[in-house]
Amino acid sequence: MGRSPLSALEIDVDGPAEQQALFSRLLCEAAQRAEQILASAVEASRMRAVADDGYSAIERLEHSPLADDQMLALALRLSDRRAPGEPMEAVLDRHFRVDASPVAQEAQRRAVWRAIDANGLPIERASHAVANLERRLAGREGDLDRALRRHAALYSSLWCDPRIGASASARRVMLAMVSLLHEREATPRFVPRGGRRTI
Repeated sequence: MGRSPLSALEIDVDGPAEQQALFSRLLCEAAQRAEQILASAVEASRMRAVADDGYSAIERLEHSPLADDQMLALALRLSDRRAPGEPMEAVLDRHFRVDASPVAQEAQRRAVWRAIDANGLPIERASHAVANLERRLAGREGDLDRALRRHAALYSSLWCDPRIGASASARRVMLAMVSLLHEREATPRFVPRGGRRTI
């Protein structure tokens, strides 16, 4: 039996089952979205076409710090490598079964830290990204704090993973998101009129 693609990410969250569920869900959703896009020749072409700003829609996804955008971009990039009739989810699964190169991973870390040394962490962009992610999770997660904790663990490994095509600026934001997600997890969410905080 092959190793789960999640094990290569070495994500330490609430437990193996929750780790697998989160990562598998991201892969599945990205695969489904990619399949829908690729089913239309017009949509598939639009995603790859370079716009006036010099970027394709796929490249713009790679500039997003959100993991689901990164997975969709990756699925679209890998679509040319799949065998006829092969499900996109299987392509993504196979991609993550190959361990990330330690050399490539360290190169990503060094590049991001050099940019941070020069310009600091992009806290404002990270705050917007965390707020966006929290809004997405709020409508579908029964335990938002637990979901934020799982995502913090995911981003702590994903920001330097060379197997995704994230831009250097996106990786800086992803790294900054890790601590912000932990802060949001620990933040009381409701203050009633009496002034007493509840979680």
